[in-house]
Amino acid sequence: MMSGKQGVLDRKGWYVKALPSGDEWPQDLSLAPQFKQARVDTLPGALKFGVDKFTNKECMATRKLLARQRETVDGKIIEKLSFGEYTWRKYSEVLECVELVGSFMFELGFGIGDRISIFAETRADWFISAMGCLQQRVAVCTVYTTLSDDAIVHALTETEVKMVFTSCEVLPRLSRLLKRCPNVTRIVVMEDQLDGVGDTSHVPESVSITPFLQILNSGKVNPSARLVNPKSTDVAIIMYTSGSTGTPKGVELTHHNIISSVVAYSCQMQVDETDRYLSFLPLAHILELACEVALIALGITIYYSSPFTLTSSSPKIASGSEGDSILARPTYMNSVPLMLDRILKGVSQAVERQGRVKKAIFYAVVANKQWLDRIPFLGKFLDGLIFRKVRAELGGCLKRVVIGGAPLSSETHLNFRAIFGCTLQVGYGSTETASCISGMVEEDPTTGHCGGPCLNVFLRLADWEEGNYKSTDKPFPRGEVLIGGPCVARGYFKRPDETKETFFEEGGERWFRSGDIAEMDNLGRVRIIDRKKDLVKLKHGEYISLGNAEATLKTLNVVDNMCIFAESTRDKIVAVVVPVLEVLRKIATNVGFKDSDMTLEHLCQDTCVNNAVLKALQAHGRRCGLSRYEIPAAVRLTAELWTPDSGLVTAALKLRRKQLGQQYRDMVRDMYTCLGD
Repeated sequence: MMSGKQGVLDRKGWYVKALPSGDEWPQDLSLAPQFKQARVDTLPGALKFGVDKFTNKECMATRKLLARQRETVDGKIIEKLSFGEYTWRKYSEVLECVELVGSFMFELGFGIGDRISIFAETRADWFISAMGCLQQRVAVCTVYTTLSDDAIVHALTETEVKMVFTSCEVLPRLSRLLKRCPNVTRIVVMEDQLDGVGDTSHVPESVSITPFLQILNSGKVNPSARLVNPKSTDVAIIMYTSGSTGTPKGVELTHHNIISSVVAYSCQMQVDETDRYLSFLPLAHILELACEVALIALGITIYYSSPFTLTSSSPKIASGSEGDSILARPTYMNSVPLMLDRILKGVSQAVERQGRVKKAIFYAVVANKQWLDRIPFLGKFLDGLIFRKVRAELGGCLKRVVIGGAPLSSETHLNFRAIFGCTLQVGYGSTETASCISGMVEEDPTTGHCGGPCLNVFLRLADWEEGNYKSTDKPFPRGEVLIGGPCVARGYFKRPDETKETFFEEGGERWFRSGDIAEMDNLGRVRIIDRKKDLVKLKHGEYISLGNAEATLKTLNVVDNMCIFAESTRDKIVAVVVPVLEVLRKIATNVGFKDSDMTLEHLCQDTCVNNAVLKALQAHGRRCGLSRYEIPAAVRLTAELWTPDSGLVTAALKLRRKQLGQQYRDMVRDMYTCLGD
């Protein structure tokens, strides 16, 4: 069933969320009128709203950890965990914990203008800690646990935080870094169920340690702490970006920004208090944080998990213990393309073991599921016969999955939907817009786009002459995506120049220049087609700076020039290299060539020579400190010189990526085909 219009131009010529009829989306649906009536304009206010409505309902669930085993495999220590059932905190109990954290902060003298950091994996205590601090008008600086050491130190130092909320799991790493963070004088450690706060012997003597349970077990809330009322204009979150392209930036988000995203999120999702949500993405990501605030306001139980314990085949699940999904039986979850790909690969491996006939039947049904579902009763029959056991790995009740973080390939979209019988809603957002730009609606069966604008988002396309994208293009307008509205952040923390460059005020709204190039189709849906800068987001969600990687790899002596190619639906990059002939001949000699006068064209076409250059390039990249995502997985050599006359580089010898992409399109496609990516 088609969904109808999802975006429409308003009177100012800006795209806004639309009803299927093409009319603008009304402001009196889902949480919008309820928040307005209850005067909810802050994150603690949204929590209190949910508690008042669902006081005795289960709010947050965490599994009981029964045992931990550590095994050594190939020199690496592998952790295996045995779990029991989920246990709950009711809505009222969550609020009590939040108020105890708030009281703790109040008695330590924290208040408006102060900042703390949370450096921990996703868990109920993360959310509770953040809300307790926000109650006292203390800004929360979020830091991914996957950032590099230097990036973590940068975030903690730049924000000048005196306190860090952390967990037993990441305490050893934080302890090592605290020597480089002289401002930090206290850490609050969220305990492990078996090991407590863990080994604190390496924490500097100048840093005091407070167990998180000590705060919750204090039992008393200072009455004065309850008198503090955060304002919608307060900076709530300083969210640090992934930092894979260099020094991470802190994005300043107010309560108003995030509440706007929460309201928009509630309009995108058809959920109610009977739904069960499985949380495993980082709460340090704005999508997950805004989502959980919305779900609590809607009365939904959140089951906490991790990518390492999600299913029974997940790497940290011990033999005989079931994955989190089986016990939580979620109806809804957020994910990223990489996780869906891993789940599908697990399914594929299981199917391969079933034999040739069953394998053929399985994939035939998957390929034709969309059409088979149109035959009365056949779709449900096949679901029970073929997909029941597979779906049981994710609990067997999954209805919807929201995808963010990176583009989702159409193949993954269609296969996951067919196998697990759920809708997939691809969203498009950024930290700078509190995760809120556009999103698919559940009724839309198509793929390859990100849906229409979210509620209260204004979207327009700006011409980008360099890339030849214009808002007047036919059949669909194209250009750089500009986002306006209440979701747009204040700017970058302590970076006024970058803030001025990226954000601006116009038409009574604050706007953000995304750098993404999109086209708007006839239903008002966003399709990202390019990026203004040479910055690419791979399907696992990591940003790759093509220019930085090229600049590093070009220092290898065999490279005269090179261009890295990356696609947002792939998890590897490839490269085309213009070699230095003399060095290339030496490499050819090392792999067995005897004719030193062999032509450049012949050498560039030889597989052994190409592979030798690839190995040299990869080794060089590792030596120079590039991450595995920044090192090409395949290389092809070209004898063609890149000069301004060829049109492949500018007069300043800068790469012209669009032209290079066209020139080497077949070569790049062949590399990805050989990789099987």
